[in-house]
Amino acid sequence: MPRADISPLLQRATFRIAAVSFWGISAIVMATSYIVAGVAVNYPVEWVITGLACVAGLVCWFVPWQKVAINRFIPVVFAGLLMLTIGVFATGGTRSHLTVLYLVVLVFTASMLPFRVALAVLAYSAVAGTLPVLVDGWDGAYVRSLIMVMASMVICAFIPALVRRALREENQLAERRRQELEGSYLATIEALAAALDAKDRHTEAHSRETAALSRAVGRHLGLTDESLRFLEYAALLHDIGKIGIPGYVLNKPGPLDDEETAIMREHPVIGERIVASVPFLSRIRPVVRAEHERWDGGGYPDGLKGETIPVEARIIHACDAFQAMSSDRPYRRARPLEWILREIGAQSGKQFDPTVAQALLDVIERREVVVTGTAESNPHEDRPLAEAHSWTHHLDAIQQLGARLSSVVDVPHVCETIGKAITTLLPYDQCRIYLLEDDAHTLQAVYFSDTKRAEYDGVNAETLAIEVGQGITGWVAETKQGALVGDSERHPKAVHIPGTTDADESMLAVPVIFEDRLIGVIVIVKVGLHQYSGDHLRLMTILANQAAVSIQNARLIERLAMTARTDPLTGLANRRAFEQELEEHLHAIPSQTFAVIMLDVDDLKRVNDAFGHAAGDDVLKRVASILIDRLREGDMVSRWGGDEFVLLLPGMDQVGAVSLARRIGGTLLHGDAIVQPISASIGIAAFPSDGTTAAALLAAADRSMYQEKRQVA
Repeated sequence: MPRADISPLLQRATFRIAAVSFWGISAIVMATSYIVAGVAVNYPVEWVITGLACVAGLVCWFVPWQKVAINRFIPVVFAGLLMLTIGVFATGGTRSHLTVLYLVVLVFTASMLPFRVALAVLAYSAVAGTLPVLVDGWDGAYVRSLIMVMASMVICAFIPALVRRALREENQLAERRRQELEGSYLATIEALAAALDAKDRHTEAHSRETAALSRAVGRHLGLTDESLRFLEYAALLHDIGKIGIPGYVLNKPGPLDDEETAIMREHPVIGERIVASVPFLSRIRPVVRAEHERWDGGGYPDGLKGETIPVEARIIHACDAFQAMSSDRPYRRARPLEWILREIGAQSGKQFDPTVAQALLDVIERREVVVTGTAESNPHEDRPLAEAHSWTHHLDAIQQLGARLSSVVDVPHVCETIGKAITTLLPYDQCRIYLLEDDAHTLQAVYFSDTKRAEYDGVNAETLAIEVGQGITGWVAETKQGALVGDSERHPKAVHIPGTTDADESMLAVPVIFEDRLIGVIVIVKVGLHQYSGDHLRLMTILANQAAVSIQNARLIERLAMTARTDPLTGLANRRAFEQELEEHLHAIPSQTFAVIMLDVDDLKRVNDAFGHAAGDDVLKRVASILIDRLREGDMVSRWGGDEFVLLLPGMDQVGAVSLARRIGGTLLHGDAIVQPISASIGIAAFPSDGTTAAALLAAADRSMYQEKRQVA
């Protein structure tokens, strides 16, 4: 880095002057070498030196020397002196006109480098200037000029040194004043932060850590040192407006209602007014106001969007969210780091500026800043909460889980909700929820979440399928007893999962049971020995009981929904289901051709009278089976009522429907597993030629069917 007494701007300006000097002096030297005739000038050497001087000028002008340590220029200076000495001999030795340039080099050196280097240049110049006399012989005029040049060089070595010393002392005095001023600024900021801390005991640590993280992200994005300093100030004070928020709102241990939310959203405006009263903080006013604005425009208080939000506010917004998620709150525990990183990635381009979000993820991945959240927490480590707080938190979470499950009506969603609750409340590297298949022997994983550890790279839904009685999971299913395993690899019931590596691993597995009937098994595992306790097992058992009730209710709702849409005799869709499907088809794909076939079994009453209603039911089941066999993927058949059936055939035209109807009629008439052959009247309607509404199509098919029935009769 540059010396403390040489500012980067002065250093750059000096090198710009050096560049102009190289170009100007080299041109003048070359031109003056041609003025006097009879002077012994080695023009090829002179042209080479002139070219090198021009290149040196380009280097001085374009290279950012202010970023290079000043002491590294010492070899460059002496290389230039060597070039100058060669030039003196190339332009006549004692008759050379270049000796004055030793003075120029010395002035440049004394201006930029320590005084001892200037003295070394002076000594070198004296020796180099004397060499032509030793080579060419005594020349009085040259010696007189050399003595004057050397005397001038002594003066020019001392004057810049004295100027540099005065500048250094002035800079040191200015730096002390700046530090004192900045100290007063920081005292002001600390006083404001202390005022907020007196009202909200969670905010001080939150603001400090958000500030540290914001500075790291800002540095990653290339902000200047001054911008980083004010970014840190803004991050420290981004929540200062909460001073004006009522305590009952600020410290409420649960979700805010609409009125409380409106009050809370005033704090950025209040914060802007507070910092406006401190003149040196005027730069961060728009940042404090915009810290809660979102990249997609959904933030507050002004609904700013995209790059209209100050970049400092975008940085603080992302870092604020990360720190908040990684800290304990009165209403929830800190989120796991993996969950937080996924959430930030998911919100990139929505809540967060994508560039800022990526920079934040990079900073966290490289551990450039260790964000500890509250004083006791660390998002990079799984850690238990204090006993009383932990169980209070767990009970609150279980209560909230019950409220969420009350609105879930399908089994996959129930398992996902339970799984997310488990991964939030308990340490884990994998969480699996198995459900027992209809064969009552196979456990299939319907929910799976992991932390992407290398030990589990080969795990997938296929490798997780297991039989009842197989492995620890199957053993829990068989015995219907929970298991707390401190070393799952060495457990007598352990079965190695294909594709995974051998590793020290702990496991919790609890059965999901409803009315003493096994529904499934919930399993969590974590790398490391003895990672779980009895409290963890009890908590998992409570969650498994909630899962059992919710899964059973969801299955009951699914069965009721299926019953409401299914004909109990044939297992086909009923009339209501067909009408809904037909309406949805008309609205979803209004331009697609399709056909409706209506079928009526002839003389079913005669079969019932002759052989009994059981035989008539067998006829209807046989018809349903034949119709199902003739369906393509996407077709639908339903029992319309009594002895009538109706088919919906997407993409089929009138000709195709007639062909299918004939094949169905022939199969029914020549069937062999019935009391007698079945004859049926079949009617066809095609969309849109026979109708454009459900009622019109069904009426057309019904007319066609009865027309065929009359012809047969």
